Amino acid sequence: MKLPIKKLHPKRVLHAMLGTLILAAGFSTINTDLVLAANNEATVPVSINALMVTMVDHSAHHIWDFQAQESALTDEQWQVVEYFGIQLAGAGPLLTLGGNGPQDNAWASSEVWFNYSQAMSNAAMLAVDAAKNKNTDLFYSASDALLVTCVGCHSSFKPESPTEGILHNPEYDHLYHLFQ
Repeated sequence: MKLPIKKLHPKRVLHAMLGTLILAAGFSTINTDLVLAANNEATVPVSINALMVTMVDHSAHHIWDFQAQESALTDEQWQVVEYFGIQLAGAGPLLTLGGNGPQDNAWASSEVWFNYSQAMSNAAMLAVDAAKNKNTDLFYSASDALLVTCVGCHSSFKPESPTEGILHNPEYDHLYHLFQ
């Protein structure tokens, strides 16, 4: 199949070339060791603990807080549940890649860690489905499953908190702990 070729205006070609050069110059200053390992596998440039505190904990608490209000969720609240459920679902596989924390490689190579990460993603997808269908019973089940998964994982891998000096900060988002 032959692709149609349009005649490009010389100014557009020049702008495209300049843009490409500017992007290339900017990217050449990025430390690619943080982005790609020597074997071209993706690496995570932060610790698992940092991801847990700033992404997983943050997203999970939004879901738990909406469950704790024990009243019907508004359309906007269902949208928030879906948003943070998507974050949690995506975080599960991300956590299996490890990170740059002192225990990250050991955790990421554990089958138990993998199972907890998958269980978190599964619970999060239940929350997403609940939000899409505005199904309160499914939402409560998803929230409970997420709690069981998080507590189990912490019992197995991180019984002491905090680690790496990274603390949960409820003030970084105006929605956080909305119902306390």
